[in-house]
Amino acid sequence: MNLLDNPKQYQQIDEQDLYGSLAKMGRQFESGWSAAQFVSLGFDPDKIKNIVFVGMGGSNLAGYIAHSLAPFLLSLPFEIVANYRLPSYANKSTLVILSSYSGNTEEVLSCAQDAEMRGCRSLAITSGGQLQALALSKKLPLILLDGQLNPSSVPRAGLGLSLGAVISLLVRLNPISERYFNQKEIIHTIDRVLDMVNRSKDQSDNPAKTLAAKHKGQGIIFFAANHLLGVAKSGTNYLHETAKAMSTSFSFPDLNHHLLEGFAFPMGLKDQQNILILNSSLYPEVIQKRVTLTREILLQQKYLVTVIKPESIDAVSQAFESLVFLIMFSYYLSMANKINPTPTPWVDYLKTHLKT
Repeated sequence: MNLLDNPKQYQQIDEQDLYGSLAKMGRQFESGWSAAQFVSLGFDPDKIKNIVFVGMGGSNLAGYIAHSLAPFLLSLPFEIVANYRLPSYANKSTLVILSSYSGNTEEVLSCAQDAEMRGCRSLAITSGGQLQALALSKKLPLILLDGQLNPSSVPRAGLGLSLGAVISLLVRLNPISERYFNQKEIIHTIDRVLDMVNRSKDQSDNPAKTLAAKHKGQGIIFFAANHLLGVAKSGTNYLHETAKAMSTSFSFPDLNHHLLEGFAFPMGLKDQQNILILNSSLYPEVIQKRVTLTREILLQQKYLVTVIKPESIDAVSQAFESLVFLIMFSYYLSMANKINPTPTPWVDYLKTHLKT
């Protein structure tokens, strides 16, 4: 029996059942979407001139995915802040989306204070904690995420909740985008991919398991463009926290202007880092040509290169298809690496010592 087909392997390593949360992503998205549809905004959307999305780690991934889908979703400037302060332009015409799954992220709480001082409109997305209490006390619009759909309680494993909430909210703010974001179709895509890479499916029939076995013990560098950039960013986060694997991402066409010369040193890099390219039939022809040439160059440099191309025909579905696949790939890579995918001991160590 292959390692990734052994049920005892999952029981022994995945002690907190992270898989149980990941398998609920479709239901999470539906719940987050509904929560955002029914929240009272308390402000006139027509008076909002720009949006600042504040979040850290797993709580900002929905923002990156939304930003990469900007041509279909956004009608206003949209900036992501992963820090303690808002940009200098933030004012009463700015909507600040405060995203913290736990509700206790200190950077997000700091930005909430900054937003109040600047007179910004603020909205909170959380499952509880101090951010929920703050929203209630300040009478801020509150999208409360259903933590029961994320039994592991790990913020990144609640991405379906926050992603549903963020997409739904932005569709409300830009109603014309509704034609690109059909809730039922997105959930169908999520569930279809989850079924395709289900843990019960043998490695021979499970492409996420196959890819994980191929990259056991390796780091991953993502290349992507356009609507898949947020997916690549999310993939790096999941690989860091779930598989405990070094990962980063670069974008086409910018990477072609510098990165290809940076693979010569260190000389052992090709033995430790593999390249994963997110390709798409929807990329402009010039980007697809760059993907082909970049792969050829990397193979000449003796790097292991894998190209993933979603089957869906529209950009939104391709983003969700690729996202779910990479999340499950990171999970199976943690199993291949024989490491518990749930805890983040070094992140917790740092947070604990920041308070002392």
